[in-house]
Amino acid sequence: MSTKTDAAAKEKRIATVLGWIAGGGGALVVNLAIAVAVQGDYPVQPTSFVAFAVGAMGGMWAADKLGRRAVKVMGIATGVVLSIALLLFVLSGAGT
Repeated sequence: MSTKTDAAAKEKRIATVLGWIAGGGGALVVNLAIAVAVQGDYPVQPTSFVAFAVGAMGGMWAADKLGRRAVKVMGIATGVVLSIALLLFVLSGAGT
């Protein structure tokens, strides 16, 4: 393999991982918003598992479809999702 092929394969793996994180994290944030909105007997644990699995597969699919742009787009999406999750954590007072 040439170094160009190695770099492309490495970028694809990185984009896939970023897609897992962005998709799964985004789905968990949406699931948390639904749980807060419902405030009742919402089954948080099973829906969180399913939401993360579906979101991660969706993020991986998006990373594959984006091709060469995937690292940049998924990197930004991952940063946005993680910052929203941190903001929700801080605002919820869970750290106190």
